[in-house]
This record gives sequence, structure tokens and C-alpha cells, in this order.
Amino acid sequence: MPLITSEQATEAALRQDGIIPDIIDSFHPKTTLVISYGNDGEVALGNTLPVKGTQHAPQVSFQPDSPTDKYTLIMTDPDAPSRNDPKFREYRHWIVSNIAGSSDFQPSALSQGTIVTDYMGPAPPTGTGPHRYVFLLYKQTPSSNVAALSTPLTTDRGGFKAKQFTQNAQLELVGANYFFAENR
Repeated sequence: MPLITSEQATEAALRQDGIIPDIIDSFHPKTTLVISYGNDGEVALGNTLPVKGTQHAPQVSFQPDSPTDKYTLIMTDPDAPSRNDPKFREYRHWIVSNIAGSSDFQPSALSQGTIVTDYMGPAPPTGTGPHRYVFLLYKQTPSSNVAALSTPLTTDRGGFKAKQFTQNAQLELVGANYFFAENR
């Protein structure tokens, strides 16, 4: 029986729920992205969390390559206003850039990063089915566009394209995680 790595399990889950190709291309995860809403639950590759319990920014942890590396975290909803009618794909919920790495697996210093878009908790319209809330972690490279990562986005949150934003900023995708939430 072949052994399945956590990287393979992550990519398989992302494909199964359409995150690959709806938001990102295939990639090889380099870190485990741990997202916790405290007592309201931990994000676990497609589990369901209550909308009410996800209204405050979560705790985020990951294992960086080096303590000197910088990272960007994006939270996006590709199902706005619904998965059957995603005319506002993607809805930008949160972007924090210039997150410093640390030497061990500890909560990252998001508060010391640059807030590009303030956190907005999930608010799927009633009756639109489950929405995917996707967290993407990118490593900033030596050629990253620091200006793009340091300027707050003031445009509408709907119609955001993580793939385009990260290509323009020259970022490398290193981790992903997601959950479902729904207002019935």
C-alpha cells in the first residue's frame, strides 16, 4: 500500500473541492497552514465551521523555511454570491503581507505584518449553499513587488483574483487550507 504524504493529501483535497483550478493552479505545498478559530474550530481541509464562530480573525501558524523570510496570507471566497453563480469570484476577505517567519512552529506575527485588506468574516447569503473559504500562504521572493504588498486595497472586495494579484506581486504559493460555511 503506497504511503500518502500530507502534501499529496492537501493537493487532493484542493482538487476534490475545485479550489484547483477555481482559484489556484496545481502546486506542491511546502508547509502546513494551521488556521484556528479557537473554541469555534480549526480549519481542516474542507471541514464545516459555523459562520458565527468565524467572525474574528483566526490564529495562523506555519513552519517557515527561514526566520528571515517574509510571507503573505490571503483569505478568499470563490463562491460569491453562490457556487452556482460565482459572478463576484473571488470575494477578498483578508490579506496580510510582510509576515515575518520564525524559527519554530509558532503563531505567526500577523499583527506585525502589513494589513492590505482588513479581516471580514464569512457572510454567505442565506440559501446560497456552502461557500469555500480559502486561506493561501505565499512566500515573498527577492523579486516580490513590495509596493503592491504594502498598499491597502481600496477596490471592491468582489471580483478579486488571487492568482493575478500574486503573479503581479511575484509571490510563491507554499501552503493552503480551507473550510466551508453556510447560512441556511
